[in-house]
Amino acid sequence: MANFPLSFLVRFAVMKQAGQWLNDFMKNRSRACALILALILCMPLRSPAQETEASIAAATTYLNSRTKGLDRYLKHSDKIRQRLLRKLKRKEEKIARQLAAKDSALYRQYMGQKLSYDSIANLSNDTTALARLSHKKSRVIDSLRGVQQFLQRQSGKLGAASSLAGKAGVDLPYTDKLDQLQQQLGSGQQLDELIRQRTSSLERLAGNQNLGGLQQIQKNVYYAQEKMKAWKQLSDDPDAAEEKALEYLQGTEGFSGYLNTDKAFSGLGNKATAADLQRIGYQTKDQVNGMLQEKLGSSLGAVQQQMGQQIQDYTAQLEGVKGKLSEVKSGVDQARQGVQEARQAKDKLKHIEKPSFRKNPERGKPFWQRLETQYNFQTSRAGTDGLRPAMLDLGASVAFKHTPRLSYGLGLGLSAGLGQNWQHIRFSYEGLTARAFADWKWIYGFSFQAGYERSFRPGNRAYLPEQQNKPQPDNNNDNALKEAFGGQQQTAYIGVMKRYRISSRWSGTLLIGYNFLWQQENLRSPWVLRFGWGK
Repeated sequence: MANFPLSFLVRFAVMKQAGQWLNDFMKNRSRACALILALILCMPLRSPAQETEASIAAATTYLNSRTKGLDRYLKHSDKIRQRLLRKLKRKEEKIARQLAAKDSALYRQYMGQKLSYDSIANLSNDTTALARLSHKKSRVIDSLRGVQQFLQRQSGKLGAASSLAGKAGVDLPYTDKLDQLQQQLGSGQQLDELIRQRTSSLERLAGNQNLGGLQQIQKNVYYAQEKMKAWKQLSDDPDAAEEKALEYLQGTEGFSGYLNTDKAFSGLGNKATAADLQRIGYQTKDQVNGMLQEKLGSSLGAVQQQMGQQIQDYTAQLEGVKGKLSEVKSGVDQARQGVQEARQAKDKLKHIEKPSFRKNPERGKPFWQRLETQYNFQTSRAGTDGLRPAMLDLGASVAFKHTPRLSYGLGLGLSAGLGQNWQHIRFSYEGLTARAFADWKWIYGFSFQAGYERSFRPGNRAYLPEQQNKPQPDNNNDNALKEAFGGQQQTAYIGVMKRYRISSRWSGTLLIGYNFLWQQENLRSPWVLRFGWGK
């Protein structure tokens, strides 16, 4: 017999006895209680060291995922920023030439400005200068530092409990990484602020000169910022491993305290005691009283009494002054209210003004987020002459969203023959189809769609128009490629598409269109009825 562990044999015996007790569960309550107690005792329990190791693994997984996400966001945002600065430098040179030709005074004012897109581009490549400018803290990095402190505490517990820190592979490589991420975040924010300042200065300088490049600068800056926001949102979205790790950590005792973003009193927050403040270096009330006791000695009580009397006298005098000040304050409040109403009216007038350009929300998204995939199928009836079989067309397409309403795309389709009728079913290959289409969304899920399709049929199909007027081909000149794609048919349609919701992830489509080339291609009906689905 195999050598099983003692704990396994004990559990096996208990579970076997529990199965016997289950038969008379309703007959004997005492045995039922014993069964429940046995099941509870057999449940696997983790030791404190195992719990600590699990929390260390979860914290490590969370930090790895978050740092990789931030690093990916910073790399993409830096590429977007560098590409933006190259465009802005060219546009700024164009504006300078236009100012020199139109207004020499404004051109001299422009040349006197120290900040330019070229200087910002040079600053973006100077890591030393950026390190001096990036002092702004990030709440994201502060929260990650809290997780790092939690990881350090747990690793200390593990080492003190079982000396397994080396076995768990615990180290703290995140300090340098978090410092680097914070510096990069601060540098990026500083560069974005400088770009906004330069754009605003150009708007004030040349806004009334009707310069062509200025509006293009505004567009480039706006869409670059939107792309950075999109990548930031992607980095903030947790993956499955990160969600699981955070869920486990939130159930660990003491973890929530490390995520406290209140960094007052050197990270102690509102829970700081007088002893904590004194240890950090703050001057407490007890320290002040001790210093006064050393200086004044036994006369400290008399001095305190005299100071209290003086404070009461000053308080009585201040009460009289407060009565007069209340009247003045009421008048000032009325004046402030009038000024506030005027400012609100001015703000309303500002909001009425149209933006300098029409914003396209799709341009601020990454390329792959602007793609829409769709799958569809359609059937067509057999020809009355018995030459063309009934067909099933399966297709897949990818659309690019140019604007929230307009999209255009390409697709591929596969045609399969089904035979002439239900009594004569015969499956056959009937070619491939290349598609191009444009779609414009209207309202209530309706859209207008126009498309062109070219089908590459097998060259020996008798229903093709070119085959009906040709003599029989010579079998000695067979070509495999021509046999598979030698014949062609065209479709040019315009129609209406309706989108409807199938589930939270999938939506269905129904296209009804009219084919203008149906007679030319010897089709039985001009109507296109196509069912589809997509995300």
